[in-house]
Amino acid sequence: MQLLIYIEPTSYLMPLWREIKLRAPGESRIIFLEENLTQDWGINSHNNPDVELLRGGRFSRLRRLLQLLRQRNVELVHLAGWGHPLLLAALVVAWLRRVPITMESDTPLPVGLPLWKRIVKSLLYPLLFKLPSMFLPGGSRQAAYLRHYGVTADRIEVARMTVDVAAISRHVDSIDDLRRLEIRRNLGLADAATVFLYVGRMELHKGLEDLFEAFGMLPATADTPAALLLVGDGSMRKMMGIAATTDPRVRWPGRLSGEALLNAYAAADVFVLASRFEPWGLVVNEAMAAGLPVIATERVGCVDDLVIQGETGLVVQAESPDALAHAMESLLKDRTMRDKMARGARSLIAGWTLENEAEIVVNTWKQLLKR
Repeated sequence: MQLLIYIEPTSYLMPLWREIKLRAPGESRIIFLEENLTQDWGINSHNNPDVELLRGGRFSRLRRLLQLLRQRNVELVHLAGWGHPLLLAALVVAWLRRVPITMESDTPLPVGLPLWKRIVKSLLYPLLFKLPSMFLPGGSRQAAYLRHYGVTADRIEVARMTVDVAAISRHVDSIDDLRRLEIRRNLGLADAATVFLYVGRMELHKGLEDLFEAFGMLPATADTPAALLLVGDGSMRKMMGIAATTDPRVRWPGRLSGEALLNAYAAADVFVLASRFEPWGLVVNEAMAAGLPVIATERVGCVDDLVIQGETGLVVQAESPDALAHAMESLLKDRTMRDKMARGARSLIAGWTLENEAEIVVNTWKQLLKR
């Protein structure tokens, strides 16, 4: 049995789990350590016999996790990184039992890490990273992080972290011009406006202050009308409400999911992620699947793989409203460039499917189980 251990069930993870189940050799089970840790995902994972959510306090969950790991039929353990105490416990126990371990990672090299943390990590991580048999980083930048701490290339297989791009593309393709216009009007967006879209949690590290300042620099003319559509919720909700109230070009419908979220992508023209820190940024995958060019900061972890300068979008300096405004204005004024990047985004992301990611994960398992 392959035992997968993740922190929480998310809307990104559950479709990937289904694809892995279809391809996995023999039995596989997935264990979740928490529920709705980062946000309320609204996912019911309780009625699946192959899915278990650990309950109780930390020691109760640790006891149950150790019980699962001690089962004789566990032939491989797959971990969602090392950033949770129970993931570290599972890593050590599986290694002591000499069970092959695969480990995902969406972690890029951090910016501005204090010296003492750099020293501690430089001492501990090379030792810690000897325990997994194979690493499955999300992309190029995440693989570079592992190499930085001494993981050799033969223990790294880039998983190409993604979302259900095929389903997103199908939905957007099903929306004709009249339906798109209806969606825009329902969201309070002007018919002729170039709509810049942000999707994500409303937190300081997402660079929302930079985005507001940059949007305020855009020329407000009849020839190039612009709108800013903000989708999400979080600790900065008060600022969102003020922005939407004071500027009629700013719309904030709150957190959306399912079809409503896909409709927001379909209604937009450009996706913007101004994060000051972002390990990966799966919303970029979603936006590209919807056929949107992307403007993202260089601190968004997926840009090395997905945001190709001038082809699928524009990469700008983080914490620089001026640079962000310049990029937004260039796509606001140049429809030809915007359309070219939209086609490029759709073409590139077409190869980043859940099926391909699941194949990479399962093929890595099969190679380890042959040893």
